[in-house]
Amino acid sequence: MVEISRRVFVVTVHFISISVASVHRSVEDVLEHSGGRARPGLCSYGQTTSCCVGWRNVNGICQPVCEQSCIHGECVIPDKCLCSSGYKGPLCDEDVNECGLPERPCTQRCMNTHGSYRCYCEPGFTLGPDGSTCTRAAACSSPRCQFAFQMERGGEPRCLCPPGLHLAADNKTCEDVDECQRETDACPPRQRCRNTFGSYTCVCQDGFVTGTLKGSLRCRDKDECLTGSHRCSRHAQCVNTDGSYTCQCLGDYFGNGRTCWPRRAPQSKALMYFNYKLSRRTKTRPPPS
Repeated sequence: MVEISRRVFVVTVHFISISVASVHRSVEDVLEHSGGRARPGLCSYGQTTSCCVGWRNVNGICQPVCEQSCIHGECVIPDKCLCSSGYKGPLCDEDVNECGLPERPCTQRCMNTHGSYRCYCEPGFTLGPDGSTCTRAAACSSPRCQFAFQMERGGEPRCLCPPGLHLAADNKTCEDVDECQRETDACPPRQRCRNTFGSYTCVCQDGFVTGTLKGSLRCRDKDECLTGSHRCSRHAQCVNTDGSYTCQCLGDYFGNGRTCWPRRAPQSKALMYFNYKLSRRTKTRPPPS
């Protein structure tokens, strides 16, 4: 009985050896057929080859199958995700806190973000081109520049000013640029330039008001005669003009329109002579005793 068991064991081992050798030859044939390059996910079954279990054929290529989708990564082998940088977990859905790693990515301040991080520097330092190294910022002079600076070719710092400002005589602080004096046509017609710190704005000239024309703001004429904002005399007529107005005295009055005097009726020569004689008699009459 023991001898029979030994013979059965020998036959079983021999059969397994033959099967393994057969599979080995099949794999070698596949590698030879594919130019000696292994094709992942491809298995040989006797004389045939097909995608292994957990792989699927997509346009002639065996691709791994992950039952659950890899959120921030890709499926590399069946049910195994390769996570993108900044993520971890079986499904690559967990954020990696780079700022909490033993080897901090920033030389100074670090702020974790979803899937990444950002480095910041302490006051007096600037972030280098690598985005992680902080170097001490050079000062323009004492005191420092009001806004910013840049290094010249010779290694000397030069203070900079934002648009609308220029460097003052001390080469450190910034002064306002009056665009209204530099640019005579800074504003469109009917508008005048009003300087502001670092910029300018255009406002309607006197005699015009802001209005909307075809969906855009424009300056239209202000009718002073209609609104009653004129300064004409009550004995004058207000005449509106483009951006202004004029005053014209009525027919029985004369003047500049803002002040009008009544016109006197013309006197005849006889009446003028009578009034003259009357005035002479009044002057030459002796005072009563």
